[in-house]
Amino acid sequence: MTDQHFDDFALADDFTLAAESAPLLPVILERIAAEGGRITFAEFMGLALGHPEYGYYSREDLAWGEHGDYETSPEVHPIFGYLWARQVLECWERLGKPAEFALVEPGAGSGAFMASILTWLRARAPECFAAARPTVLDGHPHRLLQQRATLEARGFVAEHALTEDWLSLPGTVTGVMISNEFFDALPVHLVHREGDALREIYVASEDARLALVEGDLSTDAISRYFDRLGLQPGDDATAEVGLAARDVMSRFAARFERGYVLTVDYGYEARELYASWRKQGTLMAFRAHSPQPDPLDQPGLTDLTYHVDFTSLAAAAEGFDAAPLTTQAEALTVLGLADALRVAGERASSDVQRYAAERRAAETLTDMSGLGRIKVLALAKGAPLEGLRCLRPLESLMRQ
Repeated sequence: MTDQHFDDFALADDFTLAAESAPLLPVILERIAAEGGRITFAEFMGLALGHPEYGYYSREDLAWGEHGDYETSPEVHPIFGYLWARQVLECWERLGKPAEFALVEPGAGSGAFMASILTWLRARAPECFAAARPTVLDGHPHRLLQQRATLEARGFVAEHALTEDWLSLPGTVTGVMISNEFFDALPVHLVHREGDALREIYVASEDARLALVEGDLSTDAISRYFDRLGLQPGDDATAEVGLAARDVMSRFAARFERGYVLTVDYGYEARELYASWRKQGTLMAFRAHSPQPDPLDQPGLTDLTYHVDFTSLAAAAEGFDAAPLTTQAEALTVLGLADALRVAGERASSDVQRYAAERRAAETLTDMSGLGRIKVLALAKGAPLEGLRCLRPLESLMRQ
């Protein structure tokens, strides 16, 4: 075999290997060809995460926690869900203790968050637990099956529905919606500001490989998004535009007659997210707990995430009042994390290893260089928002 033949064989074999290891790639290349040579990053991200067969969140073998690509707060320790269950209880009380109330979690991941919330309510607030009508939402049937198995293993019965199906139901509900790292996985458009002009960043193919290219905006909705905010990304900055997140929040809000929407996610107020000094945006790709330099690499096998625009999320929830953002570290502290650690410390002598694990979990959940810096957006409709427990200043805890 000549060197040229060897090179041709190796090149062909490499492309075959790429298709086998990332079977979504040929699907994306075909979509790009069908749409004239490029697709928006939002369309790419929707395929990479949500393709019904090869999307990241559609995989049957998707793992969570230390065995997956990242670890969210519910997988760190059940105490995360227990503390937020206290907030659910207070919300139910503020709604007048209805005999039935919707307890909705969109994008429920492994199911660990809802399982922990229900575990605490069953043990500590049985009247609220009896009134709760748990509903778990997701965009992918495999995730619903996993979530159902997690809850049923703990003896819980819940409604499991595709997010789009639930949003399309007639009528409204009263209750609480709580999400953890949901909005930061919805597709985003990418833009680049050049002087006074906004350019969109598309995904194209070059030599059967994916590449980012610039072009005119795909939709006027992007310009209107920034017009509503009254600001623009910094000059020569790349930024994410969460049209899907804004629209989904609007539809969630429309389904509530009264209630609370609690959003726990990475993000900023718009003026900080689109600050002039933020040149590279916030888009990140993860595999095996490690950031990946190329968000286009191995689509369907790589998680994609970004920091959400909480200003636009709050504005999209028509009819809801919004509280100023707080951090996860602050919220968990005022919800009772310190008390939980104190109780754990009192029994430390009888179970040192358990106490050490609980201390590590508390530190991880409140670490301001990691999970602790996640933000909490609290919204309320037809119910009081002021003084909500998760929003209380830390000084109030010190006075107790």
